[in-house]
Amino acid sequence: MKRPILVACILFTSVIVSSQTLKMPVVVFSEDPLTHNMHIASDGKYLYTCNGGVADKGQVTRFTLSGEKVASYKVELDMRSIMFNPSDKKLYVSTYDKELFKINDLMMGSYMKVLEFQDRDGQCTPAIDTKGKSVFFYDNGTVYIYDLESGNLKKTLTGLNSTPDAPVDGTSIAVDRKYIYLWNSDEQIILAFDLKGKFRKSFKVNQGDYPFSLSSANDLIWVSTDGNYESGTWYGYKLW
Repeated sequence: MKRPILVACILFTSVIVSSQTLKMPVVVFSEDPLTHNMHIASDGKYLYTCNGGVADKGQVTRFTLSGEKVASYKVELDMRSIMFNPSDKKLYVSTYDKELFKINDLMMGSYMKVLEFQDRDGQCTPAIDTKGKSVFFYDNGTVYIYDLESGNLKKTLTGLNSTPDAPVDGTSIAVDRKYIYLWNSDEQIILAFDLKGKFRKSFKVNQGDYPFSLSSANDLIWVSTDGNYESGTWYGYKLW
C-alpha cells in the first residue's frame, strides 16, 4: 500500500542573508529510485541512497563516489533517511514509522530495529553525527539530539528558525564534523549552524529542490531533484 510523501509545509521570510554564497555541484548523478530520491550517505568507499514512500518497494542503492551505480538491494522499509555509523561501520535507516534500523547485511536485505522516536514527526530525516554517538532530528524549528545507544534525549537547540531564510516547519537536517545544516528547498538555500546552534553562513545552490533530501556524505552536502517514481538526480556540493 502506498504511503504518500507529504509535501513539506515550510514558511520562509523574504530576507536574503547577506553572507549567502552561490555554489555549483561537484558531483552529479541520476538514479531511478522506484519511488522517491529520499536520502544519501557514505562509508567513505561508496555512496548509498535510500528511497521512501512504499515499504514494498524499499531499496538501498550503492554507487561509486563519482556516482556510478554498483547495485541495488531490497530493504522493505518506508525509509526517510540513510546514515553511516562510524562507530560500528554499519548503515542505519530511519522510517516513516519513527523507527531506526541497523542494516546487518545489505546484500541479504536484513536489518534490526534499534530505537524508536515516537515524539518526532514521521517525515523527519535524521542524521547520525560523525562520531557515531548521537542522532539529530529537526522538527518544528527545534533540533533534538538523542544518544544513539540509549535513545535518551541529550540536548535541544532552539531558535534556528529565527534566522532569515530558515525553514519554520521543515524536517530535514544534515550534520558534519563542524556544522548543522538546514534546508530551504523552496529558495534552494542551505543554512549552516555551528554545533551549538549559532548561525554561521548560508549557501545558495543552483540544483536540487526536494525537501527531504538534505544529506551529508563523503564531505559533501547533498540535495536531490526527486524523480517521483521516475529517474531523479543527486547533487553533491562542497560548501566550505
